[in-house]
Amino acid sequence: MPKLPTTARRLLTHPAVFFSAVALCIVIFILSMILTYGPIVLVEARYQYKRILSEVFHADSLRSLILPTINTDRIGVKYREFGMEIPEIYLNEPVVFNVDPNNPDEYKAALSKGIAHAAGTDLPPYQGLGYYFAHSSSPELKNQYNAVFYLLGKLQVGDSVNLWYENNKYEYQIVHTVITEPDDVSFLNQPYEVPTIVLQTCWPPGTTQKRLLLFAERKRLMQ
Repeated sequence: MPKLPTTARRLLTHPAVFFSAVALCIVIFILSMILTYGPIVLVEARYQYKRILSEVFHADSLRSLILPTINTDRIGVKYREFGMEIPEIYLNEPVVFNVDPNNPDEYKAALSKGIAHAAGTDLPPYQGLGYYFAHSSSPELKNQYNAVFYLLGKLQVGDSVNLWYENNKYEYQIVHTVITEPDDVSFLNQPYEVPTIVLQTCWPPGTTQKRLLLFAERKRLMQ
């Protein structure tokens, strides 16, 4: 087996080179952690920031705290045509409707824009179940897409979910939650007497071990 030249051996065993290599490995590890978990940390930090502004200062932004306005909405409505609001976790995201959950290219493109509505499930104007997700089962992408619904676990029965579809607002109230296996889709085959939506994300947050499902029933339609 050929030996390294003496100069090369000395270089590799030199303390400065060794510690530089260790430092480089640490930097690469830290950067990979930031890229992997950065979206989740950002969502949690934004939630805590908005919660403190709302509960302590009764404001929705630093600007409104310094320069109060007459707008008392807890969160602004950005996506009146196709969107979802969840006031309790300050979520306000666009929704892409009729996305094929079995087509990776299609649902990844939709999830990069916001929340996906599964094709074949009911749209807000209709009676049955509408299925919405914001996660990916792809390990290298799960945190990027999971971040939108990362805070769903903080919601409780009675909390509100608002959907905007073709500029109409549909109000829902969470009635129950359940944790299931990733391949359990039995809820799609159940009868629903009241217009219902289900929000799905990975559980625990940032993993793909289980699925958290939140079921919400329609309250009323507001133009």
